[in-house]
Amino acid sequence: MPPALTSACQTGRMARTFSIETRTTAPIQELFDVSLSIDAHLASMAHSGERAIGGVTHGSIGLGETVTWRARHFGIWFTMTSQISSLERPTQFVDEQLRGPFRQFHHEHRFREDGGGTLMTDTLTVASPIFARLTERLVLVPYLRRLIRDRNLSLLAALGVEPGTDPSAQTWPRNPGDPRQRYERTVRIGSGDAYWDRVSRAVLRWEVKTRSGFRVDDQRPVTVGRPLTITARVAGITVREPVRVAEVVDAPDRVGFSYSTLPGHPVSGEEAFIVHRAGDEVFLTLRSLTAPAALQPWRALYPVLRIAQRVARRRYFLALAE
Repeated sequence: MPPALTSACQTGRMARTFSIETRTTAPIQELFDVSLSIDAHLASMAHSGERAIGGVTHGSIGLGETVTWRARHFGIWFTMTSQISSLERPTQFVDEQLRGPFRQFHHEHRFREDGGGTLMTDTLTVASPIFARLTERLVLVPYLRRLIRDRNLSLLAALGVEPGTDPSAQTWPRNPGDPRQRYERTVRIGSGDAYWDRVSRAVLRWEVKTRSGFRVDDQRPVTVGRPLTITARVAGITVREPVRVAEVVDAPDRVGFSYSTLPGHPVSGEEAFIVHRAGDEVFLTLRSLTAPAALQPWRALYPVLRIAQRVARRRYFLALAE
């Protein structure tokens, strides 16, 4: 069951309340525990430079305990002290602001078993003295939605259940609330048994990348779990892309692999390259889930990197074409 994220919002007179639902295969106890982890939270907020500077600064936070956060949002440094005011393991806890930039900040985390996995619901009630009602609705609430979705995705990654490109599957379900940019395209690239034999071997030897102008520091056949570095030249600048092979498919009519990015990569996400056949026809399918990298300067360059990504995709389709 892939995660699905949905949200709803309602408006009160003094504050705004919205909810985000995250469905995942993670066990309820593991998801509950990682949600209370200071270290996991900081990893999810690395792009904002967030630090825990007071109270519980490492490990798990418990009932009645406090943490003071310092982070930069909208280009401004904010400091906020929060307390865990309610906790019922493993179904619910609440963190709320004691001191900080909000008139009100109340974040309820609820967990319940859902089929073979867990449904996690984040409900936030916020009121800001900085934003007027209109900008609160148009700016603050959408910003917090993205922040919580990014955080939840990072928590799933920490548990090893982050949704991926699933190269073994013929169909790839869409997750509407996933904050990453989703891409999938299939193009016919050739035909015949001889061509299939060549291209199916080539894709597992990284040739879809090397024929597109990239260098791969380990060109042995792809192996799940293997870390490596892909190098590209962009406008005369050498860009290094550390990745790890996430999944390999080697079936009679479907061959390919996916890799996930590692820290230091210009973007965050996963990419898959799949060659498959229907009768005599051979196709290449590209899939990707892409988000800005956590750290600068790559995060600021994300719009430019998205353009470079589109150029690279055109090269991939040409690289293996008959």
